[in-house]
Amino acid sequence: MDATVSVAKSWEELWRWQQADPRGLVDYTFALQAEVRRLRDAAAQNSRNSSRPPSTDRPEQPQPKSLRKRSGRKPGGQPGHPGRTLAFSDRPQHLQIHPLRECADCGEDLSREPALDFQRRQVFDLPSLKLECTEHRAEVKECPGCHRTVAAAFPPDVKAPVQYGKNFRALLAYLYDAQEGASLRLREMCAEMFGYAVSEATLQAARQEQHDALEPFEERLVEILPQEPILHADETGVPINKVQHWLHVLCTPLLTFFAIHLRRGQEAIQAIGIIPRFTGWLMHDFLSSYLSFDHCLHTFCKSHLMRELVFLFEQHHQGWAQDLYHLFLAMLECVQDRRARDAPLTETEFRRWEQQYRSILQAGRRANPYTPDQSARRRPKQSKAQNLLDRLEGYDDCILAFLWELDLPFTNNEAERAFRMMKVRLKISGCFRTLAGARRHARIRSYISTLRKHGLPVLEHLRRALDGHPFLPQPTKGT
Repeated sequence: MDATVSVAKSWEELWRWQQADPRGLVDYTFALQAEVRRLRDAAAQNSRNSSRPPSTDRPEQPQPKSLRKRSGRKPGGQPGHPGRTLAFSDRPQHLQIHPLRECADCGEDLSREPALDFQRRQVFDLPSLKLECTEHRAEVKECPGCHRTVAAAFPPDVKAPVQYGKNFRALLAYLYDAQEGASLRLREMCAEMFGYAVSEATLQAARQEQHDALEPFEERLVEILPQEPILHADETGVPINKVQHWLHVLCTPLLTFFAIHLRRGQEAIQAIGIIPRFTGWLMHDFLSSYLSFDHCLHTFCKSHLMRELVFLFEQHHQGWAQDLYHLFLAMLECVQDRRARDAPLTETEFRRWEQQYRSILQAGRRANPYTPDQSARRRPKQSKAQNLLDRLEGYDDCILAFLWELDLPFTNNEAERAFRMMKVRLKISGCFRTLAGARRHARIRSYISTLRKHGLPVLEHLRRALDGHPFLPQPTKGT
């Protein structure tokens, strides 16, 4: 019988059914119970106990809790922090002298007295925001040899009778792609601040120029990312002209690469071409398409596993799930301490953690045994707890790898953080109108994210890219 029951029968129908087919009524009752459990589970899921984004949480639902613990330190800068405050400039652009004309104590005239010294104060402010016009004049002359009128060549980047310069075009790309400005508001801002109402065509042309200038940067990423020792991978849905596409990210603490593809799985991964050549540790969220690449080592985000454990012990009251949740926290604390002391775990210590892990999974199996029907070759759908236990047992070495490989991260937050500003873009625009526009934004965001990870000024390097000198990162790995 179908486990999804949409219409309940009346008591009279149930009584007649019981008389005619007692077994059918039992099946119907089990189906109703399964449907009620499914609906309750769906209503109880949120970003704290599942993979749902925080934007789907209802106000009354518990909010996600950070895995960080209180440090005991006061908020703000800590002792020894270098700080980032204004410092005196050695070369101020403007200088104002404030003369001392009379003594503040006795009133004596000091206008003719020489200054012994100066007290200094500096004010940092913006100059008047306006576009400066540079007129290019190409000489026209008559050749005495052939008697033809010839003209000098304009600079290669001066292509139209009237156009915006590179600094301004780089600023348009920066405001749209780095600051995620909406197109209409960005154009309004240009009209109010600079006195020039930029058209939509001009804005998109500036971004296309930036996209083309960053092609060498993207080629460098595709070249060096397979050489990294650890690579974070994730994907999220992106609607493009009402058609679902997928935004893929591959990143490290210093590099970010975005790619847009119609598919989510192996077809997209093969087309991007980075993971098929990668041989290091791949951190992801258990997407089966990644697992098909067996030439690299796999490790998984423990935060995703812990959210599933939270759901099981809060909604289904499974004690083993709570025990495993706290075991993961204890493992993380141990690894953080060992990283700080640069002291890897010994074989004995690792086996001790592994034994605790396996003991909890055995308790989970006892709490979620297979039914006789599930033991058959074609068993029905498993429960959430059984599915999770299958992953925890089948990939235990990959899950616990962070204990003996201290450089491995505990979570896949590096990839998830990379998505945040892309999601802001979707919140602003709702979707991308064209695939070309989405790919344009993905490449420029890859560049911006990488620049910020290196601590480089974004606007300056966007401008340099237009001159043919984009930032080209080096591999993290020394080989």
